[in-house]
Amino acid sequence: MSAYKDYGILIRGSELEFDKVDGVLVSRPVGPHTGAAFVRVDVVRIPAGARWEPAAYTGQEVTAVVFTGKGTARIGTRTHTVEKGSTAYAPTGHPLSFAADDDELTVYFWRGDLPDDAPRGTAPTLFNTVHDTTAGIRDFAGTGEIAPVGSEQRAYMNFPHWPGNGCAYLCVNTGVAAPGHTFNIHGHPGAEDALFALHGQGQFFLGDQWFDMSPGDGIFARAGVLHGTRHPEGPDEHARFISVGGPVPYDPALYRSAGLSADVV
Repeated sequence: MSAYKDYGILIRGSELEFDKVDGVLVSRPVGPHTGAAFVRVDVVRIPAGARWEPAAYTGQEVTAVVFTGKGTARIGTRTHTVEKGSTAYAPTGHPLSFAADDDELTVYFWRGDLPDDAPRGTAPTLFNTVHDTTAGIRDFAGTGEIAPVGSEQRAYMNFPHWPGNGCAYLCVNTGVAAPGHTFNIHGHPGAEDALFALHGQGQFFLGDQWFDMSPGDGIFARAGVLHGTRHPEGPDEHARFISVGGPVPYDPALYRSAGLSADVV
């Protein structure tokens, strides 16, 4: 990973450095050591048959996305089978663990300290998938910093974990772009954003230019820094470029752009 001007960090999955912790491999591409004030991102590779159950996560709010492999996730007393694209949300005070089946399980975790005065969901959705279309944005034109270019086609975004289903701070958004589609450039005043490519080949915008992204690659955008995603034109009209992440703390403007309430329920 490398700093990009004062805008944030470019993260290449192939260049991540891992340490062995309790029998699993852990990389920490985003955190205080990279200038992040609100969010940490851990990339965890869990060997076949092993389990990741970090005690430190229990005191934080945590969201997770499975990138490769299959296994079982546990939050509190509830368990759920997981595979690529599965998501999980652990509210503060809920122990979390992931166990791999017969192959290595790779999970990306977003985590942070929930402010004391922040609202908490009453019955949050603990397990979901990046493909859930129950709530999302279908025609996002940005937040006013950079206007859409001509008649560019708009990518859409799903909300697997958001205030409307009980997520209080670290919500998960899923950007889905067909060839030629863009999720417009935008910023989040007062909120950082850590985005990673989950599936397909596409591009992320950070600060002032576009960067090619493959699965496992990502960006960390400092508070207020412009960013976006797109899938350039290609020969396969059925391909999708899928990215995951979201601003921390969550940005109410994003949900209002979708015509939704930003209140935690």
